[in-house]
Amino acid sequence: MTYKEALFFIGKCLSLGHCPERTEEVRKVILSGSVVWEQVVWVSTDQIVFSALYVQLRQAGLLQELPTDLVEYMEEFTSLNRERNHQLIEQAYEITELLNQHGIIPIFLKGVGHLLDGLYDDIGERQVGDIDILVVEYDLVRAAEILILKGYVPIVKFDPNSLKINRHYPRLINNDKMAAVELHRQVFISSFFKTMDIELFFKTVRMLNMPCKAAVLSDFHQIVLNILNVQVNDKGHYYGKVFFRQIYDLLLLSGRESPLDAVKAYGVSFHRMNVNLALADQLLGHPGSLSFQSNWRTKLFLWRVYYKIDHSGWSHFSNGFLYLLFRFGNSVNYIFRAIYDRNIRRSIFNRIGNPKWYLDHLKSYKSKVSR
Repeated sequence: MTYKEALFFIGKCLSLGHCPERTEEVRKVILSGSVVWEQVVWVSTDQIVFSALYVQLRQAGLLQELPTDLVEYMEEFTSLNRERNHQLIEQAYEITELLNQHGIIPIFLKGVGHLLDGLYDDIGERQVGDIDILVVEYDLVRAAEILILKGYVPIVKFDPNSLKINRHYPRLINNDKMAAVELHRQVFISSFFKTMDIELFFKTVRMLNMPCKAAVLSDFHQIVLNILNVQVNDKGHYYGKVFFRQIYDLLLLSGRESPLDAVKAYGVSFHRMNVNLALADQLLGHPGSLSFQSNWRTKLFLWRVYYKIDHSGWSHFSNGFLYLLFRFGNSVNYIFRAIYDRNIRRSIFNRIGNPKWYLDHLKSYKSKVSR
């Protein structure tokens, strides 16, 4: 079983809750003996959907067809993840109560936002990293200072000048808490600030049903963020990478609102978003709710993705080259903008005067280019 074959098998399994009529089809594939479970475990773990795969197979009544030791491992892994997510939710409640005391209403994004919003049948199926929170810009520093007073520590020294070019405050960590916290003033990278209206995100938020005051984005904007976070922030449009955790979340969101309608209505970066819909639709075996507009761009994007999957050497080289190109381009852009923007100038001087910045910079190059 190749990496690509494992991807498509995982996609078919992840769509079982959305398309229960596929259960017998998946059962036949499993019973045929063509599934290499070691490959499935590796790919689903690499794509951060291992727990989601287990939950979908369990709910479809297919676990009895799997090796017993694999089922036990999946159960234990998902149970641990479920417990972690319970702790993340408790941490989100604590942060909300703390910020509410100072008149700040947090808007939870992505993974934790989905957990609080009830997107999953089983909270154990979503693997979450940081707690991402959106706050209005004038509250950003104040919110960070409130958390710092409660034991959170920024991983790097905060530079006020950097807010002009960064979308969030430095990550805040607390050794007594489960997850780091990222406080955002924007949801997309700086080069994308002028092409979207962050005020629309704030105006359409939906308050959560909880004792304290917290919110999540509207379903419309959750779909927009879901796609553009990987296509723009993570540069998935250029790298041609598969982000299956994002694709699975998109499938669940499609049960609430049509992604294609949202993409059309958003009116920004339609082609970058449309090709992501095409990839999601294919990898999930055409579930019906992820329609897209087929054109030469979608065909080219899909060809690029599948070519890189089939040619790992080329994928490694091209990804490393693109990473270096993006870093160089960003550096040149900041230097040019520093000519007329004092805040960026100060931010650059603060960075180059910090020895730790050089070490972190070298580590980032090594981690991205060497893998």
